[in-house]
Amino acid sequence: MSKPILKPDNQGEVWNVLGETIVCKVRGAETFGRFAVVEETSPPKGVVPPHFHNRTDEIIYVLEGEYDIECDGETSVAATGSLIVIPRGTTHSIRNRLAEPSKMLAIITPSGFENFFAEINELKEIDAEKIVEIGKRNDLELAL
Repeated sequence: MSKPILKPDNQGEVWNVLGETIVCKVRGAETFGRFAVVEETSPPKGVVPPHFHNRTDEIIYVLEGEYDIECDGETSVAATGSLIVIPRGTTHSIRNRLAEPSKMLAIITPSGFENFFAEINELKEIDAEKIVEIGKRNDLELAL
């Protein structure tokens, strides 16, 4: 990253990931692998299932709405303006508490996990085995 990056509102790669709309604001290729930034809009009552990362830390800032964030069996409510730091190795899940969309910004460090979203977006149909395979390749392990 030798110069500043400016991404105006509504710009970035847009991916549909199992009902979540992900806008990739900054990919790791733009930061020499140091971090990536994604904006995620969750559908009403949408759920990100329990999972963990072995190499990736996540910093999540709630832009709009309200989420239940479960980390290692403990649930917290994260409303607009809340910041959550999820260290690697922490099993976590996220659920939109509202009957309307909620939105968060996630910083992924080091980068790489954003490729999970890009690959899932390319699937023509939901295939659990492929999702697990893509997850493993991109530092996501389901903890169901």
